[in-house]
This record gives sequence, structure tokens and C-alpha cells, in this order.
Amino acid sequence: MGKKFLAILLLTLIVTIGFAAYPAGPIKVVVPYAAGGASDVQVRIIGKYVKQLFGWDFAVVNITGGGGSTGAREVLKAKPDGYTVLWYHQSIFSNYHVGTAEFNYYDFTPVCIVTRGNRVVVARPDSPWKDLKDAIEDAKRNPGKIRLGAEIGATSHFQVIPMHLAANSGFIIAASSGGDMDRITKILGGHMDLSPIALSAAVPFLKSGELKALAVLSPERDPFLPDVPTAKELGLEELVFTQDQIFLMPKGTPQEIVKTFADAIKRVIQFKDCVDELAEKAFAIPFYLDGEEMLKFLKWEDERFDRFAKAAGLKK
Repeated sequence: MGKKFLAILLLTLIVTIGFAAYPAGPIKVVVPYAAGGASDVQVRIIGKYVKQLFGWDFAVVNITGGGGSTGAREVLKAKPDGYTVLWYHQSIFSNYHVGTAEFNYYDFTPVCIVTRGNRVVVARPDSPWKDLKDAIEDAKRNPGKIRLGAEIGATSHFQVIPMHLAANSGFIIAASSGGDMDRITKILGGHMDLSPIALSAAVPFLKSGELKALAVLSPERDPFLPDVPTAKELGLEELVFTQDQIFLMPKGTPQEIVKTFADAIKRVIQFKDCVDELAEKAFAIPFYLDGEEMLKFLKWEDERFDRFAKAAGLKK
């Protein structure tokens, strides 16, 4: 009995020491999008302050393709030891519900939600609408005349579904072959009339006057565009979409490692220099959730995307 007890005690000490030493080397952070985009910029800022405050090294790797699903699969199949982490957002829901990915958030170990970036519906400054409600009413009166841009099957497609339904399907859904910049280019060139895009992509064009904002899609007014109404204020209750960045680890990652990582990120995202740099360079704000609160939020988002995919006939 004594030997057995000592063996268990020794194993417990070894495991405890192993967790206490985490991380003992660089942490590979997979960004499933190209370098220089909003997701990439944010995690590199966070990694900078993780290094400054804790001495940890984030080895950021960009793996593009499949609307983010290619990079996500790399983490899905990685060893669950805390040394491979995915940095993702609501695209995990859109990819799953349109059938371009066979996995959802619950196929990983969710660690924590960290930041929030907003979406804004933009149009050319010479458009006749003062806000998004005007555009929707115009589409009702003139069905088949106004081109509402979206990347089919991506998060932007889900964001236009409530607009299209509110307009009694009066918009033409104009397909984008790429991300935000593709739709911005098409709006400026007169090939689309309006579209939801990331605030971080829109700001230079809003400042220059090349685009105007019709509505933001956050639950409350965006701190970076305080004079622009939310879609919810305009009576579009369902039209609430944000870009919330989350860290995910492979399924089965020990909770001790998950907690160590999440606790560090929580401290980093409260650090003023980090908060200021995220605002300045990425137009992102802290939005930290972990544990049951995080899981409740993810389940809520997943159910919304499922509902919109069914409403638009996108389910595979």
C-alpha cells in the first residue's frame, strides 16, 4: 500500500510540475487567414504583450484556404498539449452550417474569447440612403434594383440574410469572390451598392469620404463610429453580428493547461498598452469570456447561424 501511495504521489508531482512549467517552449498560433488581415494583426499584438508580460513566445503561422477551415484542421488534428492553438472567429459557424467544414466549435477545446471587432454596412457617398433602414425600404419599393454584396457561404452572407428578408427579398445578392477589400472595390467601382464589411477595413475609406456608413452591426453603438446607428436601433433586431476572436485548442487538452493559457490572456487583454494598440491598429476592443459564460455565448451564436442558414436555404 505504501509503495502504491508513493507511486501515485510521484506521478501527481510529475504532472503538477509539467503543468507548472507550461509553456516550456514556443506556442504555435494558427491564424487561418493571410498575414496583415484583422485576425492576424490582433493576435500579433496580443503575442507581443504575452511576451512582454509572461515571456512566452507566440509563433504565429498563417494557413489560408477554405474560409479558414484549412488552418483550423491543422489544429484539430494536433497533439492536445497546449502548444498548438487556433485563433478564429464566427467563420467557424458559417463554414459548418453551409457544409464547407465538417467541424464546429465543440470539436475543439474552447479556451477564451478575447477581442471584438465590429461590422459596418457601407455604401457610396452619393447613394440616396441616410441609413440602412432607408436602403431596405428602397429595396422593398424597387425589387431587383439594389445590389447587396456578400461572399456566398461566408459570414458576410449570413449578415445580409436578415437585410434581404427585411426587404421582402427585394435586394439582388451580388456575389463577392473574396473578402472585404473585394467588396469595397466593387462598391467603389459601381458593381455593388452596399455591403457589410469589417470596420478595420472600412475606416480608411470612411475617413477619406469614399464610403459612408449606413449602420453598425454591434449590439450597441461602436466606440469608433459613435454617430452611426446600430441596425438594432433601426428596427432590425436580428441584425446583430460581431467578429469575436477566440482561442481554441485541440480536443482533450488538459484543463490545467487551458486555464494557465486563459488566465494569461485575460491579464494581457486588461493591460492598457495592449488595449490601446488593439484600438489603434485593429479597431478592436477587449471582449473576454471564458468557462461557462463563453460556452453559453458560443452555443447562442451557433444556433443563430443554424437558423439563418435554414432561412436562406444554405444548409447542405
